[in-house]
Amino acid sequence: MELGCLSNVEKDVTIMKSSGSKIIIASFILALFAAITIFMYLQSIKSPKTIAKKTTVLVAADTIQPRTLINKDMVKEVQVSDSTLFSDYVNDSSKVIGKYTKETIMKNEGFHKDKLINNDEEELSLKIDKDHRAISVNVMGDAGVAYLIKPSDFVDIVVYLSEKSDGTKAARPDVAKIILQNIEVLAVNKQLDREVNKDNKDAQKDQAAYLVTLSVETKSLEKIVLAESIGTIKLALRPLKDDSTVETNGTTWKEFYIRVDGTEDIQSGNKEGADNNNQSAGTSNNSGDTTYTVKRGDTLRKISSQVYGDPSKYSLIKKANNINDEDIIVIGEVLKIPKLK
Repeated sequence: MELGCLSNVEKDVTIMKSSGSKIIIASFILALFAAITIFMYLQSIKSPKTIAKKTTVLVAADTIQPRTLINKDMVKEVQVSDSTLFSDYVNDSSKVIGKYTKETIMKNEGFHKDKLINNDEEELSLKIDKDHRAISVNVMGDAGVAYLIKPSDFVDIVVYLSEKSDGTKAARPDVAKIILQNIEVLAVNKQLDREVNKDNKDAQKDQAAYLVTLSVETKSLEKIVLAESIGTIKLALRPLKDDSTVETNGTTWKEFYIRVDGTEDIQSGNKEGADNNNQSAGTSNNSGDTTYTVKRGDTLRKISSQVYGDPSKYSLIKKANNINDEDIIVIGEVLKIPKLK
């Protein structure tokens, strides 16, 4: 009986110890939770909760290929969290629309500054007008206005063709002709803008020849190529804001022997002939006709002026010698000079 009572007492003591431990643990957990709650509350009082800022970024509405002109339909706006990651992306549509892409821009990709072509970049093809082509000509310093031509200037193109002869027969006299007018200069060597620093300018002057790239209508490209191949090209700088053109027929050496009134200058044109008159003219024959030996620079009109004193009588010499083209006579040829009746 006594043993049974003792056993029950021990059980009660064990239960009480177990309950006390649980209470202690529960109290500790509650205290810890209360401490965390108080700490979080105090922190919220010290630093109010901040709201993440948003920023607008422009992205491609669809994939855009390189060298494409961007229009408004290719651009859309999206809101993203403000971050320094987007500092190099354009968020102003006026700085995107109207620009050309340098690289492919994928759908929903932002317009990074490095993927857009700026106006001052070396993209020559963007500077060429419709129906025009860029072509470069090789000019010497004296043929390019002493290296003073700059991009965006306008020039006239003059070609000089030297005398062409077939043996001793002159097939073409020396001639100069303006072949194109009001032509835009796109570049000088590799310089696309007008601002040239001193080092580049001095380096350019050290070159015997340099390249000038011109914007020429497609239909006139052959003129440039042919002129450069068979003659010498010179560039004449045009005044600012003057787009007028002048019709010219070209100039030969004969033009330098024309008086203001339009008649030939016998004294100037015949100076050499007068000095060599005795050497060029031959003796007369029984019919009264004489001979004349053609020298360099002679024309039938010039010879007529010398022997007849009248350039308009050149047709007599032409007919007497069966000459088809008055501009083609052979150097060293002995012409028959008929006597005037």
